[in-house]
Amino acid sequence: MKKKLILLLSVFAMISCEVSSVDVSDENYVFDGRGGIKCKVDGKLIKPKVSFSGTGLAADVEFISWNNEEYLSVDFLNGGESPDFISQSVRMKIIDVVPESVQVGDIYILDNEQNSNYGKYSYGGIDFNYSTNDQNIGELEIVFHDLENRILGGTFEYDAIDENGVIVEIRDGEFDMKY
Repeated sequence: MKKKLILLLSVFAMISCEVSSVDVSDENYVFDGRGGIKCKVDGKLIKPKVSFSGTGLAADVEFISWNNEEYLSVDFLNGGESPDFISQSVRMKIIDVVPESVQVGDIYILDNEQNSNYGKYSYGGIDFNYSTNDQNIGELEIVFHDLENRILGGTFEYDAIDENGVIVEIRDGEFDMKY
């Protein structure tokens, strides 16, 4: 009986964790921090999947102060589709920002991780095996920011390359999340 109850609660939790889908191109879209995040990787749409650790969706927008550095981190994990369940992760880091400095219309160039903002992508592992660099770049644009309610919305796209020269195109990225 206890196992059945746990199973039912787990299924209910997965179903009830659905968020509305962000669509910043819709002129009637209302930013409320619940739109989530999504993008296309080489033309295929990916979204965060429910985390089995009980934390909800595996996606974050965070302003972080660590090691004498202030930055914005936007990332999410997709656990893959059946039958393979190959995970994919997308991450962007914008340096030298705090919530009060981020304005609607700000565009951040994603390029070399060594000294600037960057975008990363991971396929099939925990390590990010694709990254922007000086030749393969992109951008993240802020399209909505409600400082009082801690809601941030934006768009992003970039090219990321692995050590073998294979380029992955991250396109049509959108997010509407609370931080």
